[in-house]
Amino acid sequence: MDATFDVITLTRGTVPADDREYAEQKLAQLSKVAPRPILKVRLKLTLQDAAHLASPAIVQANIDVADGHIVRTRIEAGTLREAADLMLERATRKLRKISDRYVSERRNNGDDKWHQGDAPATDRKWFNRPAEDRELIRRKAIGTSEATPDEAAFDMAMLDYDFFVFTDLETGSGALLYHADDGESLVLRYATGTPDTASSQAMTITRVDPQPAPVIDLDKAIELLDTTGASFVFFIDEDTNEPSVAYHRYDGHYGLLTARTPG
Repeated sequence: MDATFDVITLTRGTVPADDREYAEQKLAQLSKVAPRPILKVRLKLTLQDAAHLASPAIVQANIDVADGHIVRTRIEAGTLREAADLMLERATRKLRKISDRYVSERRNNGDDKWHQGDAPATDRKWFNRPAEDRELIRRKAIGTSEATPDEAAFDMAMLDYDFFVFTDLETGSGALLYHADDGESLVLRYATGTPDTASSQAMTITRVDPQPAPVIDLDKAIELLDTTGASFVFFIDEDTNEPSVAYHRYDGHYGLLTARTPG
């Protein structure tokens, strides 16, 4: 592989060596479109041994750009090579979007508004593991960053997330940004309900969900995941009083994200 940046590759399952090399060669092409030098890429190749899965191959790449951006892509496909091709296409679009933003900012003398990024992968579904076999196997606490809704939308698109938790810069309120059922429209929801001072100038937000996050415990949040069929549940943990998100992992187990606001 001829790349000007370090690539750390992890594999899960029986990943053929030539498929690994193919994916790494695809990554090497990104240096041609990145707006700044790429410092490092973390590449994860997963080949699930499950005949009932339509897309057993998963390629994930976290691309660390010298300007501070982390571009994340996650692709599911029938084969690792197909997923690597799609990963290159998506990562290229995201890196070019960053370049376009730099050009726009220079033209507008620092006007930092931009448009919504790429929609997430369509038809991304978790493995329908029997409820009695599901476990909470990932807990993560993050310090939320202060951002405007437009800035949060940009970061969410660059990271290829289905949802994004942040602290609204103008209101100081914990908030969740997520894609509506169409996979493209962006919905903004505040943990304690829509503040009176909520900004109405966000360019990327389709609508604001006025409902506050319910104050419940983790067990109740997981129960809602199972009974509603939702991919995630936004709630305020009644024990910690912190905004949290319980979600379905791709492998059918549960994950928990706890957001710790600044201050």
